[in-house]
Amino acid sequence: MDIREFNAMVDYLVRTRNLNRNDIIEVLKKVIEDAVKAYYKTDAEVSVGEDSIKVTISKKVVKNVKNPANEIGIEEAKTYDPEAIEGSEVKITIDSRDLPRAVIYRIQNRFVNDIRNIERKILIKDFEHRIGELVRGKVQRINRRTGSVFLSIEIPGMEDITTEGIIPASELIPGELEKFRQGDPKKAVIIGTDNVRYYVILSRTHPDFLRRLLELEIPDIQDGTIEIKQVARIPGKRAKVAVYSKISSIDPVAAIVGTRGVKMTGLQKELHNEKVDIVRWDPDIIRFAINALQPAPVITAYMLDDRIYAVVDEEHIKEAKGAEGSNVILASKLVGKDITIVPFKEYRKPRGVVTLIDISRSFPSSVVEYLRRSGYFSFNEVPTLASLYKAGLDEKTALKLIEFIEEKLEEEEPAQT
Repeated sequence: MDIREFNAMVDYLVRTRNLNRNDIIEVLKKVIEDAVKAYYKTDAEVSVGEDSIKVTISKKVVKNVKNPANEIGIEEAKTYDPEAIEGSEVKITIDSRDLPRAVIYRIQNRFVNDIRNIERKILIKDFEHRIGELVRGKVQRINRRTGSVFLSIEIPGMEDITTEGIIPASELIPGELEKFRQGDPKKAVIIGTDNVRYYVILSRTHPDFLRRLLELEIPDIQDGTIEIKQVARIPGKRAKVAVYSKISSIDPVAAIVGTRGVKMTGLQKELHNEKVDIVRWDPDIIRFAINALQPAPVITAYMLDDRIYAVVDEEHIKEAKGAEGSNVILASKLVGKDITIVPFKEYRKPRGVVTLIDISRSFPSSVVEYLRRSGYFSFNEVPTLASLYKAGLDEKTALKLIEFIEEKLEEEEPAQT
């Protein structure tokens, strides 16, 4: 190997591959050592100087040379060490350009492979800090046996460099494998790395995949006006996304869905027509749960023993639960609490809670409607007069309601001993 060619190659790798010069030199030295050991069956020392690459090996001094690779005759040995005798060893330094062709060939192949591994290791290290990011790539190959898909991932700003990503079968949207073809452009989200095989592990079923697609498609999310608070998915079937607008005058649901759902068209295609419900996030967990159960209408909802109960008319039970329970399952994931659907005819007043149903039995429907519009569906404690004023109730009605709720809650308090 010529030192000038090597230095030119090192300069190129440092400049275009962001590799460290010392790392490249160490790789070369190790590769040469291994190749020389394999050929000469002896230890080797490699030194890389400014003008040459030298290899020092040991040869055994013998009377009759049978294996020139690691044996040397006495007379020749004395040219390296005047005190050499039969049975001793002498060190011989060889210029890398004078190594046998078989050794040079082995060095070249191994060096290219090891440099590629270093490059892949550096790239994988970078991807460890990019978990949750959306990446683009092309289908490189499909393993029909395992159901995995391998993508050649584009590296932004380094168009001539790609790294390999794998979408395991468990991270593919059900049924989409058969639609994949080699060379197809695909998107996926990073969920991890394989530092042994140098793979980026990708997913198309993770909630973050839907989150990143929305960020890509919706300008109001890109500029920070609308924030995605939570995402829940049953991949290939249905998903729910909770959104919040930082500007009160902007309806986050309408801004994302657009007229007749036009803004969702590209996203639906990417998800193979997975149904996506966009719902309004609310800091109040009961209001959030009711929003999450949309489009099913909820009469009232309340929290009991860390579980949310939503009361629904008989005609809306199937809609509230969804096909195979999908609606209530996704709503529970979105809210972070288990939600139970209660048919209206099975409703019994829960202990320690006063609901809209309880209030409707003693107050006009207009009072219930004021409370509903203001986001009050149940009371675990007595509300303030100010909060009921804000809901639109007059003083007389508000005071009467406070008294009613107080009485109902006190009825259930244990007797003092």
